[in-house]
Amino acid sequence: MKNEKPVLKNVFLTFDDGPNEPCTSQILDILKKFHARASFFVCGKNAQYYPQIIRKIVKEGHIIANHTYSHSRFLTYTGLLHDEIEKTQKIIQEISGKNSDYFRPPWGITAPRVKRYIKIHNYKLILWDIDSYDWKNISEKIIVNRILEKVKPNSIILFHDGKGTFHKSDRFKTVNALSVIIENLKKDGYKFEGIDKFNC
Repeated sequence: MKNEKPVLKNVFLTFDDGPNEPCTSQILDILKKFHARASFFVCGKNAQYYPQIIRKIVKEGHIIANHTYSHSRFLTYTGLLHDEIEKTQKIIQEISGKNSDYFRPPWGITAPRVKRYIKIHNYKLILWDIDSYDWKNISEKIIVNRILEKVKPNSIILFHDGKGTFHKSDRFKTVNALSVIIENLKKDGYKFEGIDKFNC
């Protein structure tokens, strides 16, 4: 019908475990080239190590979100993340001047006590519907094909620009796949937004 509104084909690129240099800066350069927004779920410990990258992410219009302080497997599985969440929130605020309402637990594991905590403190839990599997050290081609085969309007795509709190982690396959993914999705009419526009 003529009066039907066109479907908004937003897609949400999200990056976990950063900042991690030089990969985070290379990702930012690609996003800038394609005029694409994204969301970075940062570890507080990494943010302290790379404060200039946190400020650059915000300055270039992207979203900074909370991914705990140390990416601890023990604390994630036990749900004892309260201090880690608040510590990271404070670090983000002190470095960027911004408060972050968005939270993603390591490995997407949401223990009941974490769910209660983030609900009480008005955090928005952000998971994903497409995992790039870049953390499995698969090839760039597989990363690209996986995303392009599964993407749909309003998809939240999980990438990694770091690896926990390790510095100088190799995420170059993610970096190299990203340009191809964005270019193809742009041709298909997708717009790349920050997670603040999810479901808007």
